[in-house]
Amino acid sequence: MPRRRITQADVAAMAGVSQATVSFVLNDRLPAGVHISADTRQRVLDAIRITGYSANPAAQRLAGGRNQIIGVFTYEATFPGGGRDFYGPFLVGIEHAAEQLGIDILLFTSARVVDGRRRLTRDGWQRLGIADGCLLLGQHEDRSELQHLLDTNYPFAFIGKRTSEGGRLPYVGADYVAATRCAVERLIAVGHRRIGYVGELGTDQPTLDRLEGYRSTMQGTTLAARLVTEEDPAATASAVVDQGLTALVVAPERDAEELYDALLLRGLAVPTDVSLLLLGQPQRRLRRPHEWSGFAIPREEMGARALQLLSRLIANQDLPEADLHQLLDCTEVEGRTVAPPRAVGTSATTTQAPAGLTQITP
Repeated sequence: MPRRRITQADVAAMAGVSQATVSFVLNDRLPAGVHISADTRQRVLDAIRITGYSANPAAQRLAGGRNQIIGVFTYEATFPGGGRDFYGPFLVGIEHAAEQLGIDILLFTSARVVDGRRRLTRDGWQRLGIADGCLLLGQHEDRSELQHLLDTNYPFAFIGKRTSEGGRLPYVGADYVAATRCAVERLIAVGHRRIGYVGELGTDQPTLDRLEGYRSTMQGTTLAARLVTEEDPAATASAVVDQGLTALVVAPERDAEELYDALLLRGLAVPTDVSLLLLGQPQRRLRRPHEWSGFAIPREEMGARALQLLSRLIANQDLPEADLHQLLDCTEVEGRTVAPPRAVGTSATTTQAPAGLTQITP
């Protein structure tokens, strides 16, 4: 027969104290007017060690009025196939912060993915009550759902910059405006003047911020902004040739490797003829070990900082604007796909072509 579970009453009997005293020691919290001597506290701790008593975590949490559980909800599939795992580093950062704070993480996955997206309104609202608060992340969020959370005062924080009426929405994001500005300035500093932006013209916040960083930098130097929005890499390469572009900043939704290959087929070597600079980690799995130039998004730190922010919101702390809306710096990646523009009329330096392709030089 299995041994029965040790209870608080057993610990209290061994230590010669009341169950209330055991509870006070376990919770490390004393009501006003109650004092427990160091000797009594040590007797209780010794009894806990000897008996092997472990408190019922659910009971402890209910006694404190909270579950000590934080939810995580992603608007896109968290672990998609094909090796594309953009969310992984965010979750690593969340896990590290949760361990430090003594909080459990609950990943909300019951909401079905429809057309590549999840919605809280699809049987998700009632499940939020399990957690004390929730972290949200994803490129294509539902603004009405975020507004509902704000209106009902449910504690949450978004991983990624998001705007809202009155600036009430708490977030921890990456400063894409500043990072993109630095990327364009880097190209200008080595001599490029015909710099194109390759990507979608979407309305999601990361895209808007990258476009703002690109446009404002180009306008500030009187250079013309040149947007290349074709989805097909071959069409993009044709646009590069037609417009005489010598450098490209590439948004993460575009496949940089396919663009690299398409440029080669048009007789343009990277970076000899065209410099490529990536605006963050690619959303598609890289197949070849190019040393891409660009910047890295601090995803682990964003996850950790967002959980810390949410824990403070749950505790009803009065937070200043700087804490409610946090933007973290991206890290410049030197790489080997940026070089000064080639002088007109000189020959391109031969570079090694990817497997299956022949290097073409003008």
